[in-house]
Amino acid sequence: MIATYFGFLILFSSCDVKNEPVYTELQPGIYKINNQYFYSEKVHTYLIELDDTILLFDVPTYSKEVKAFIQSFKKPVHAILSHGSCGIADGTRWQKEIGLTVYAHIADTNHPWLRMQPDVFFSAVPEFGENIEVIHTPGHSAGAICVLEKTSKSLFTGDTFYGDYDGGIRDFTKERPADYENPSDRIESCKKLLQYDFKNIYPFHYGMIEGEGKEKLTEYLKDK
Repeated sequence: MIATYFGFLILFSSCDVKNEPVYTELQPGIYKINNQYFYSEKVHTYLIELDDTILLFDVPTYSKEVKAFIQSFKKPVHAILSHGSCGIADGTRWQKEIGLTVYAHIADTNHPWLRMQPDVFFSAVPEFGENIEVIHTPGHSAGAICVLEKTSKSLFTGDTFYGDYDGGIRDFTKERPADYENPSDRIESCKKLLQYDFKNIYPFHYGMIEGEGKEKLTEYLKDK
């Protein structure tokens, strides 16, 4: 898809799809927020309920319905960006209206698609409780981040890697890299992720993989 200058400014658009629920519960306490689009493509943002806080993985498009869902937990809300592209302008509105605290890796400070000011640029990965591990996975961007929820063995991958629609890993090496990408670092980050215990893959783009995520990634990396 050819991105116009205007397209770069509006990274997400809301889609009023009647009868589609605001969220889908993927695992106990883990939700995918629906009606999220990048240009015209359906994508995934996530909410993880922790003991004392709510953690968003990437910032959802603003809507009254999503706001009501987030606030229904009655807990402080934090968000961590998987990479600079997901720092959408709506994040500023969330910061003002619900006190959202947004974290991004310091290496993405000057990411060309970052459209908001995160509250915290970190170099040492932040902690959000014993069940959450934040993993720096440079490649798709210098500050790309994955998050592991240990109880459900769910790995939130952003654009570090993603599933295809046939149950395997989409071969991102066949995609044209953006100027801010480093494909070899991206492969090395994927190999690094194999040291973690996960079975579910929840990416930003394309297909999710539940149950066999680590096996699928291992298979994909055999010849890489």
